[in-house]
Amino acid sequence: MRLKCWRSSCDWYGITVTDKNAKIQAKTIKPARPYSSPLYPLSSLLKRILVQAYALRPELWSAHGWRMGESGELVMPVLDNYGSVRGHVTRTFDVPKRCFTFKATSQPWLDHWQADDGGNSPLVVVEDCLSACRLAGCGYDAIALLGTSISIDQAKEIRDVGLGREVYLALDNDAFVKSLKLCDKLRHIVPMTPILLLEDIKTMDSDAEIIGLFNG
Repeated sequence: MRLKCWRSSCDWYGITVTDKNAKIQAKTIKPARPYSSPLYPLSSLLKRILVQAYALRPELWSAHGWRMGESGELVMPVLDNYGSVRGHVTRTFDVPKRCFTFKATSQPWLDHWQADDGGNSPLVVVEDCLSACRLAGCGYDAIALLGTSISIDQAKEIRDVGLGREVYLALDNDAFVKSLKLCDKLRHIVPMTPILLLEDIKTMDSDAEIIGLFNG
């Protein structure tokens, strides 16, 4: 017999067996996949790309632990709200872009960025680490989903971090319809305001333009 809580904010379930001959297939748990390759300081080329193409602030990515891999790829730690490492994501800047994920824990897969404002800014939820870093440079706390989906566990963590603050969901332009659906689906856990982006936050030229998205 399978037991499940049907509250939409709860994902608890259990199984009870009355037949001693019954066989239960346990859910497969993916093993941790920590990043284990050597790391190096960012090259001049990577630094130039991050500053010139994405207007990111070096002190922010440095504090977050961004490094370079053996093949010149950018290696970005995924941090929880207290600065502990949950894993890494890597990406290249050539064409085609190549991204890989290295999850070291079973904790919600979210990358947290804090602006230097004492937690008083709105919280902005975005797709990727570069956008989150750009937002932190504009004075906003940010969480990168590292994708476009939000699980119940992720929603609860976003709720806890954003408690008492406005929470915005700013997925890339091609995912705006999904933003609307997520805000509706998860409104009982964490009320979020969807933001329609005409351009990805990480490639917007003006900080003032980014600030305008959330200040009217």
